[in-house]
Amino acid sequence: MTTSIPRVKTSTSSPQLWRPTPLRALEQVDLPSELHFVRDHFAAPDTSAASWSMQLTGTTGSVLLDVDAVRRLPRRTLSVVLECAGHRRAEFEPVPPGVPWAIGAVAEARWTGTSLGAVLEAAGIPPGAREVVLEGTDRGQIDGVGPIHRFARSLPLAKALDPDVLLAHEMNGQPISVDRGGPVRAIVPGWYATDSVKWLDRIWFTDEEFDGAFQAHDYRFRELGEPGLGRRMTELPVHALITTPAEGETVARAPELAIRGVAWGGTGGVAEVLVSIDRGPWVPAHVAPVKGPYTRVHWETRVQIETGEHELACRGVDGAGCGQPDHPPINVDGYANNAVHRVSFTVV
Repeated sequence: MTTSIPRVKTSTSSPQLWRPTPLRALEQVDLPSELHFVRDHFAAPDTSAASWSMQLTGTTGSVLLDVDAVRRLPRRTLSVVLECAGHRRAEFEPVPPGVPWAIGAVAEARWTGTSLGAVLEAAGIPPGAREVVLEGTDRGQIDGVGPIHRFARSLPLAKALDPDVLLAHEMNGQPISVDRGGPVRAIVPGWYATDSVKWLDRIWFTDEEFDGAFQAHDYRFRELGEPGLGRRMTELPVHALITTPAEGETVARAPELAIRGVAWGGTGGVAEVLVSIDRGPWVPAHVAPVKGPYTRVHWETRVQIETGEHELACRGVDGAGCGQPDHPPINVDGYANNAVHRVSFTVV
């Protein structure tokens, strides 16, 4: 017998709760903040930098930090790709419950803040602490799990102490707006965006596995027929997308057709991107230099191609030699789809 996973009672048709990044916008070197994808579970809380505070509980007791206090802490800036765990869910057959994402639940921004680990160490890490719980102010109903729940996730202590995990207060050089999770939000590089909790107002330690609804019951990778609730998802697998040409596009024939895209994730980062035309052999594309450990890379190749209908495919390969699978990884909720990306187009 399988276990039913509770569902959030929010409308998946609301543009306020989810909105993709335009695919071709990913080609831009600096992606504008307003084009960053949106995925919220509940309406953004009514908060502002002036009224915001965050409670941090450690061995020295509880302290309240306001925005000015966070901004005075040592800061660092990281360019980070965030990707929704349900990205490309619409490619599963049948489409599982949840936001029916196609392509676009991924984006990159420059995030500025202070290392979460340094703040935790200053507060005092309790002996026996296993996880650090990040709790936002957004809240609402979840079917079958009581009346009201906040969005909260925990990080294993070792990950929480990673200096690259940020309490961020700026996005692309500007204060983080409320609709992007500000005034202060978590940024957990290299992991699914689920863990980059928005609207942070409480952080605390636990010596046992956190059982919050959005972690113990949802955002679990569970294969068909697998008993229980499956396992939590963490690291982003390698993933490459074609951005030019677009699906269904008609392009004029030229001596050479430019094919472009982006790639990110994987163990050791993106090592290569392979391109196939009309199910032919896989050919390496040119991959631009890597800008940082958590960024996307741009890739391009140019090909001679005849008039007619064609199919392109791309496959990213990471530093450990793992490549994108041919088909989505079948699971109950349509998570973690990094299958080979295919695009059909016409040359005239």
